[in-house]
Amino acid sequence: MIPTKNWLKGYFGGLKANRIGLRTNRKVVVFESDDWGAIRTPSRQALRAFEKRGFDLEASLYKVDALASRTDLEDLFDLLLRHRNSSGRSPVITANAIMANPDFGKIAASDFREYHFERFTDTFLRYPEHTTNLALWKKGLEMGIFVPEYHGREHVNVKRWLQALSKGDEKTHFSFLLGSTYSGNGDYAYMESFDWDSPQEVGSHKAIIREGARLFAETFGRDPRAFIAPCYNWDPALEPTLSEIGVSWIQGLSTQLAPTGVFDAYHPIRHYFGASNGLGFRYNVRNVFFEPVNDPGRDWTDTAMARIQAAFLMNKPAVICTHRLNYIGFIDSKNRSNGLHHLNRLLTAILKKWPDVAFVSTADLANFIV
Repeated sequence: MIPTKNWLKGYFGGLKANRIGLRTNRKVVVFESDDWGAIRTPSRQALRAFEKRGFDLEASLYKVDALASRTDLEDLFDLLLRHRNSSGRSPVITANAIMANPDFGKIAASDFREYHFERFTDTFLRYPEHTTNLALWKKGLEMGIFVPEYHGREHVNVKRWLQALSKGDEKTHFSFLLGSTYSGNGDYAYMESFDWDSPQEVGSHKAIIREGARLFAETFGRDPRAFIAPCYNWDPALEPTLSEIGVSWIQGLSTQLAPTGVFDAYHPIRHYFGASNGLGFRYNVRNVFFEPVNDPGRDWTDTAMARIQAAFLMNKPAVICTHRLNYIGFIDSKNRSNGLHHLNRLLTAILKKWPDVAFVSTADLANFIV
């Protein structure tokens, strides 16, 4: 088989990305998936309202992203269980969870002066197709295919969002009335929870992290073991707090986006697989990207397999970044079907080439470092 241009690009890019860092003597695959529990577009009716209002949704995640429904979870779990390595182990999703969503009613009652949240499990109960979600999450955990870890209290920059609401920003208010935090301008306008305009905000971010970790422990009966900052954006001053709550791995890209006080302008900090920051945890670096929602017609398996092969050649785990929205059909069932189709192709290709591959969660990576 002659390698495609995209395969070669992915392979050589993967070799470069995996040169430095600790090693593993096994072929390890980790699926890291963000945003589970976070509300995006609450319903098809809300999406139609966005479209009628003239929001530019063509390339926006808000066009398909929503809370996973019962069908979304069951179909994903069924697919994972159909694939097994030579030891009988199915792929496992490290499901990075947002522990709360804004309580829109209480925020409105305060005239947008106070922020209030509700547990994500309470959000589930307001949707007929989601009421059994927590039980399904725990079933997925019991089966070893869906392991929740910590993504944050909410996927919202509370200060910036409330400021926009209190100042009467028209698009933000329109979305608010629909039960969404969408700015109508850009997907990430309020999503970077730990970005700041002033370093004095770090103290409030520490409190948010502690509160979300408390909710995590109450929900799942244990402290979080891994953490991923929303939008890969966090201040290094938060890391002692992450260590304090029990985190042993920080997930991310090869570059951490540290705040500078200017939105969308960040100070880059490089990380490598397994590097320790001296606070009791290590950095895990995503080196494979599998996001079919971004281009449904693209051959995502071809590029992902190239990156996986490069990781294995360099004795690194293949850490696959694949966000929740790839597998969500609550807004558009075709989106779920497309994502599962691509995931099925990828898992088939992985197991055909490496039947003895080890499927592990992020927290279990410590067992494979040499």
